[in-house]
Amino acid sequence: MIFLFISMFMLFFKWHRFIFILISLEFLMLSLFLSLSMALSEMMFFYFMCFSVISSILGMVVMVGNMKIYGSDQCIF
Repeated sequence: MIFLFISMFMLFFKWHRFIFILISLEFLMLSLFLSLSMALSEMMFFYFMCFSVISSILGMVVMVGNMKIYGSDQCIF
């Protein structure tokens, strides 16, 4: 529950920087991961874990690509 609280406040107060959006989405994923870890079966747990890793890697790739092209981490259009 604390991770959900932290991520919502981070999205609300620091939404203008892309790195903080990525961090808050990771906290949201962690809160879902902790709350659903006992409710999911083993295969769904593995799928959820793979999805969270792939989404975090793609977020970092997007951030690095935008910083390379635009030169700033304020990449919200």
